[in-house]
Order: sequence, then structure tokens, then C-alpha cells
Amino acid sequence: MLSVGLVVAALAAVPGLGLAPEDEPATDSGGGVQIPMAPPAEPGIPGEPILLGLAAAAAVFATRREGSALGLRPPEDTMVVFVPGHGQGAGADVYAEFVELMGLDPDDARYFDYRWVTGDADPHRASALAPIEQTAASLNAYLAGVADGDRPVWLVGFSKGGATVAELIATWDRGVHRPPADVVGAMLLDPPMARGVHGTLQSAGRVVSGIPDDGGYDPVDCAFLWFGCHDTRAHLGQKSDIEVIVVRNPRAAVTSFGDRPPGLRVVDAPDDGPGPWGQIMDNPLRIFSRLSEAHESVLTDPRVVRCLVAEMHAPGTCPLGRPRIEAPEFSPLRVRAASRAGRAV
Repeated sequence: MLSVGLVVAALAAVPGLGLAPEDEPATDSGGGVQIPMAPPAEPGIPGEPILLGLAAAAAVFATRREGSALGLRPPEDTMVVFVPGHGQGAGADVYAEFVELMGLDPDDARYFDYRWVTGDADPHRASALAPIEQTAASLNAYLAGVADGDRPVWLVGFSKGGATVAELIATWDRGVHRPPADVVGAMLLDPPMARGVHGTLQSAGRVVSGIPDDGGYDPVDCAFLWFGCHDTRAHLGQKSDIEVIVVRNPRAAVTSFGDRPPGLRVVDAPDDGPGPWGQIMDNPLRIFSRLSEAHESVLTDPRVVRCLVAEMHAPGTCPLGRPRIEAPEFSPLRVRAASRAGRAV
């Protein structure tokens, strides 16, 4: 009896074997086994297919890059390498607002560090002491490492950083270094790239501590003494197939340059403040702070950001205007001297 009871219990525990509980369907009259019916479906949510579709669309849009506050969006997968200026700190801090206004994905931004040149622990001190030629060589090595060959690269340099980028591109034009195939363009923001006496003053910080300088940048390259001299700014990037554009604030005046090298695209982005003479007439005690303010305005000017993004999409489309007064072309007749006095000749 115990064995019969165990068999009956087992058959009752397994549905569809003929000895089902009362809530399961019984066998048919023919003695066959009745397949149990599926449990009734739970009631669905009204409009569930539509809600699922909206959720899927939201997930897709969440993975897309957002545009900037200016409605800008750089080309997909374009890398931008930023070079800060004299005495500035980490590049990510210097260009934080600029990158945000661009709508650039943080993963597409890279920042050059002057500490790689000098070995100093302090980025402010390193950016102040780094010589221009060694900095350009270090930037060239850095680009060789970060350029992966799969996406275009733009260079953006502010102040001394702009002079550094100009120095590097000039070495590419001369064939000293081979440019990475990825680099397609460069924007120089108010760079100290003057010649003559103006250029000598911009290098004064090399011998007078505490004065911002250009790292010893000299746009004039001479083969021997004053013979065979040429302005390296002229047609900058043309031989290297690099699109170069310079953005100046003319109201900063002394921080950039006033002449017009042939073949170099220059546009102006004046801010709302006075120029040097206007500031002297208004309040001469603020002249240095005003020059610094005008110089750094290009880092937060929406017009400059729009110019860069436009150039990244289509070279030659920057909406900023060209300078009103175009200086005559310069034919350098001076030696590339090691001394600061010689540079003024």
C-alpha cells in the first residue's frame, strides 16, 4: 500500500500525467492525455508598444553628443590639441570654457604640458621658462604619439602656445620634421609673432624675470647672416598642407603683431574695451591689466569659438572679419641673432 501511495503522489505532483489535481483539466473520454492549458496572460499596460519605442529612442539620443550652449558641434571624431600660454597652468583649466563653448567631447581634447620640456613640477613655471624651439620639438613628439591615424587633428595655441604651433609648422614647411598626416589645421590665438623691435620686446622676458615672453620666437630665418632671409610666417603651413588661421585682438596691440605676412590668414576679434591709447587717456594705472584682459579675451569670445568650429567643418568659412588696415609685405634683411639686441636690427 505504501508503494501504491507513493506512485499516486508522484503522478499527482506532475501535471498532465492523468492524475491531476482538481484545478487541472481531466483526460478526455478517449483515454488520451490532456495537455494543460497555458495560464491566462497578465493584463498589459495600455500603450506599452509606444512606450517601449519612446524608451528606445531616448536611449539612442542619450548616447549622442550634445551641442554647446552656442548650438555648435565640431565634426565627429576630430581631435583638438590645445597649447596654453606663458605662465598658465594646466591646459584643461585654461581652455575649459573654450572647450565647453565648442561643444567638444572631452574625449576628443588633448592638452600639451610644458613640464615635458623643462622637467619642472609647477606647470606655471614650466610654461614661463620653456624655450620656443625645444617646446616645438616636444610638441612634435607629443603629436606623433597621440595622432592615431584614424581621425583629423586640429592644433589650437594661445599666446606663447600659438607661437609654439607656428614654430612647429615652420619646421614642417622647411622639412626639418615630417608632420603627422592627421594634422589638418591650426588656429593661433593672439600669438606674439612680431618682428623687429616689437618682436624683441615680446622676448624681453627671456632676460628680465617676471615679464611674459614669446619663448624666443623669431619669425625671420636666415641661411647666412642677412643673406637668404625669409619670413617663416609667410604662407605658413602651405608646404605642409596645414590650414592656418590667426585670430588677433587688435585692442591688445602689443601682445600679437601688426604687420601682414603674405599668405597668412589673419582675422580680428576686438573686444569691447579700449585700446592702449584709449586706456592711457582714461586710466593709465590700468594699462597692464587692460592689455592682459584684452589678450585673454580670445579664450572666452564666442565669435572665436564659432570661427574655429566653422573652419573645422569647411576651411575659409570663419565669419570673423579681416583687419581693416593691411600693412605692406615684409622683406627681412636682418640676421637671426642670438642676442635680443640683434633681433631689433
